Amino acid sequence: MSGEQEEITLKTVHEDLTSGFADLKETVTGGFADLKQEVRGGFADLKETVTGGFADLKGEVGNLRGEVKAGFADLKVTMVAGFRNLTTREQSDEMIRLLRENNRLQEERLTQLDVRIREQHLEVMQVLRALAEGQRALFEGQRAMSEGIQILSAEVRSLSADIKALVARLDALIKGRGDGSPSA
Repeated sequence: MSGEQEEITLKTVHEDLTSGFADLKETVTGGFADLKQEVRGGFADLKETVTGGFADLKGEVGNLRGEVKAGFADLKVTMVAGFRNLTTREQSDEMIRLLRENNRLQEERLTQLDVRIREQHLEVMQVLRALAEGQRALFEGQRAMSEGIQILSAEVRSLSADIKALVARLDALIKGRGDGSPSA
């Protein structure tokens, strides 16, 4: 035997196998950590989008509420100022006209509000559906990952059994020669 060749022993085989399994474990662990991080990031983005949508809806409803209150305040000021100088019959006619005009304006505003609410409701429902679909996909992904881990675990056990059998054969071959010289 030359001095440059490394002698193969049970120890060197064991060291090589230990190193290989450590690399495999590190690769699998890193892959699952990356997948977990991506799924969490996706749900964080989805949550931020849904929260922003609800905040926008709340702001629009608040703005419309303010517009309606301002409209009533303007109407009250106009009616009080306008009725001071009218005679009784004129006051009644003018009041009826103003009330009808106010009713028409309020009906238009309420119709606009109804349309906005319906549009926002549809958007919220779409977001909720997307969220539910995302959760379903996550659960399926977790289930698939669990199955993959079970398969990988079974393959590692099988590989371990094969390696043990190989080590046993090598050990038997080495012991059968006695001094380590080639058998005849």
